[in-house]
Amino acid sequence: MAHAGYDEVLVQLVDYVYEQTSFDNETLRLARYCLLDSIGCAIAASTDSDCMRLMQGAQFSQNDNGVPVAGTALKLGPVEAAFHIGSMIRWLEFNDTWLAQEWGHPSDSLGAILTAAAWQSLMDSQSSAMNMTTVLNTMIRTYEVHGVLCLSNCFNALGIDHVVLVKMASAIASAQLMGLSKDQALSALSNAVIDGHALRTYRHAPNAGTRKSWAAGDATARGLQLALFAQTGEMGYPTALTASRWGFNEAVLRGKPLNLSRSLSDFVIKNILFKVPNPAEYHAQTAVEAAINLRARILAEGFSPESIEYVRVETTRPAMQIIDKSGPMKNSADRDHCLQYMVAVGLQTGNLTINDFHDPLASDTDLEALRLKITCAERPSFTESYYDPEKRAIPNSLFLKCYGRDEEFSETIEYPLGHVRRREECFDALLTKFHLNLSGSPLRDRSAVLAGILTSESKLDAMTVTDFLKLFSWN
Repeated sequence: MAHAGYDEVLVQLVDYVYEQTSFDNETLRLARYCLLDSIGCAIAASTDSDCMRLMQGAQFSQNDNGVPVAGTALKLGPVEAAFHIGSMIRWLEFNDTWLAQEWGHPSDSLGAILTAAAWQSLMDSQSSAMNMTTVLNTMIRTYEVHGVLCLSNCFNALGIDHVVLVKMASAIASAQLMGLSKDQALSALSNAVIDGHALRTYRHAPNAGTRKSWAAGDATARGLQLALFAQTGEMGYPTALTASRWGFNEAVLRGKPLNLSRSLSDFVIKNILFKVPNPAEYHAQTAVEAAINLRARILAEGFSPESIEYVRVETTRPAMQIIDKSGPMKNSADRDHCLQYMVAVGLQTGNLTINDFHDPLASDTDLEALRLKITCAERPSFTESYYDPEKRAIPNSLFLKCYGRDEEFSETIEYPLGHVRRREECFDALLTKFHLNLSGSPLRDRSAVLAGILTSESKLDAMTVTDFLKLFSWN
């Protein structure tokens, strides 16, 4: 049913997030693992000096009655808390991923989801505190909104960053969790649609930089802020998408309508892509896995990384667009979006960790020499299988030649460990990743207990969201 003349797509999105139907056990299980993985990434980011330096510049709302921020001892007002949580989840390029016409990270909206739920509980003293069952259900729906909009709407081709979807999904989720009416949610969403939208330039050479690590935090905080505005009665914009000339469809999408290519259910979270075990941009996940396998094979035949003559990577068109990169690597953001760098690390060390994008390895001359031997090219059949909805593959082939050996070594991997086709294989790896992500934090000795809570229906679902956030703070 339409609400006050709003564009149909906006109404569909809000109606879906506001549905009260429950999800099956497998969907809820996946949501718990997505939450475990995202919180683990945030805790790992709390040990990153670049991340913490920036976070210190967004702590003006500190107060004893604020939202507990995971990975810190802070309690902050809602907008800053959402920025912190969202930025820390995304900082290390390690949280879950969704790939289609648009590329994105549905867990980016957890900054708003967790904060809005906690803030509503703190502000509404007359109602019972919100529990994690509510958070998980909203989280599943927010993943669906984000991911389905990725399927057939391509912002990257226009130079617009995918965090536009984080902002939109966060606005609806925040409105729903704060008890706003559907018309207020539409106000928040329409304001998110007409907002200024970030350019992708900070994800690409020559401007790749750390903004790509906090852009999601910025977007999720903005979505929540627009919901707070709507809560006061701030007006919305019913034809934000379809208004002639000035609407989103014409002004941003150049005449193409924002569309939903499938009905909204739980498709996205059931097919979400986890990053395990390496913090590589997702189009490089199978390339890094192949490089690690090739390293073992060349060592077994008596060769070393120094004996490599060349490496040829055959990959998808999106990988060529995003992470095929030559020239100087200026910072960690450059390196974690460089396919050649990540493959070189896998070949030289047999692994790729969050520390490998920084010195001392980043300055290693042998690694740089190896990176310069790696070239990339698109294989059209890989691009086809990438876009095929029945496959959704993320394939890479590596061809490696060593001096003194006539034949090339080769390795092809179509589906990374975190893909739905390798789902059961990845759960133990996600737990290992979680323990590793907490290993440098004050929570290191409690990681097993915390993992047990996060993966247990009986322990997690009835817990209040504020108690949940306190589990991961330094208080």
